Amino acid sequence: MVVEEFRAGVRVRRIARRARRWREAAQMKGVDAASRLHWSPAKLSKIEHGALPVAPVDVLALALIYDVPEDERNAFFRAAQTAQQRGWWQDFGRDEVLDVAQDYIELESEAELLRTFSIDLVPGLLQTHDYTAALSRRALPRASDEIDQRRAEARTARQERLSGDDPLRVEAIMTEAALRLVIGGPEVMRAQLETLLRFARLPNVRLQVLPFAVGAYPSIGSPFSVLSFAEEHFDDVVYVENLTHGVFVEDSASVQTYTMNFAGLQKMALSPTRSAKVIAEVAGAL
Repeated sequence: MVVEEFRAGVRVRRIARRARRWREAAQMKGVDAASRLHWSPAKLSKIEHGALPVAPVDVLALALIYDVPEDERNAFFRAAQTAQQRGWWQDFGRDEVLDVAQDYIELESEAELLRTFSIDLVPGLLQTHDYTAALSRRALPRASDEIDQRRAEARTARQERLSGDDPLRVEAIMTEAALRLVIGGPEVMRAQLETLLRFARLPNVRLQVLPFAVGAYPSIGSPFSVLSFAEEHFDDVVYVENLTHGVFVEDSASVQTYTMNFAGLQKMALSPTRSAKVIAEVAGAL
């Protein structure tokens, strides 16, 4: 009998991260926690790194030794009951959109490669603080100024992944509309375009523009992001977001369709060199 290799989905990874946080909050070493559970240290380590299926009873056991509040314990117990179901992940409504955004940010922090396609906006990871704040101020229902600032700070803090010893590789495609839609006024937009040019010079960033003249193109009207990971037990994940919902796509056939469309977009978009020239021309005209 052939044993199928375990592949960790988004929900398993979410539980793994939470298990690590519970232990750290309890100020307990892994070997001590494993001993109290009568587990091997290897089992606990694999659970915390998403390399092992997580049984609901294991989540319950972890929550009990770490003295996790009942509501949080029950929530993750229920999550573990369906954690290994593949395919379309649950939708998050307006009140929960920050939860799914947090999951996306954490996945992005673990990723090796981000492939992202945007239509009328600069890709989120490449946005300046002022550009993001300007977008937030136009969102409805209107958030407070404090929330606007926190959103902008969180967005720009993610850019730390673009540098360092093991930077995230980014392949970003945006339509020409994203360059010409003046967000926050000419000064804010000019600074955003100049920032794009700086990012484009990084060796781990490939930036392409899809010009108006190209006409119809693959995945027209459908922005999306694909996250890839170095760990063998982590498959690619697609993230799609609209006004009120964020959705993770994990089934292999759907992910393959998105990656195929991204490859098609790369072929139709301008080269990175020509794209940089277009960005500079638009910035100079502001």
